[in-house]
Amino acid sequence: MVAAYNPFEILNLPMIRRITQHGNHFIVLQRFNWPGIKEGFGFMATPYKDEKSGKAHAAQLSDKEGKLLNLSADIKKITALINDPRYSLFLCTFREETWNKKMIKLYQRNMISYIKAHMPVNSNDAIVIQIDLKFGRLKATVTANGPEHEFDLYEMIR
Repeated sequence: MVAAYNPFEILNLPMIRRITQHGNHFIVLQRFNWPGIKEGFGFMATPYKDEKSGKAHAAQLSDKEGKLLNLSADIKKITALINDPRYSLFLCTFREETWNKKMIKLYQRNMISYIKAHMPVNSNDAIVIQIDLKFGRLKATVTANGPEHEFDLYEMIR
């Protein structure tokens, strides 16, 4: 299966240089699942200027989900991942401003099916979906005539 749409920028060596030029010295590199990417071979990078902020993000991850890397000290590890064609690495920034509207449009059928299976929804309920990036994970906050529910977006669209 090929991903219909992936909103994230690709992490490559020029992007690493750009990140460091903007004063980011750390990244949290974590596992990233997405349609069309073989499980265990996708990664999301979130840059941080200081170690404390990166550690706060890394603390939100489960065991073996990811870790904080120093862009200077760990550049060989990062470069090896980037250069290995088996892996897909992304930066937690979006390629276009309207990425969330495009996500909902392209994956709407899967999202609605998932919502109906996991929430009490009537056929006449208005379903509102808000997509946000939290600690390197895309989350969907869904409201449908009741309290909000938060879901992992990958689970909804796969």
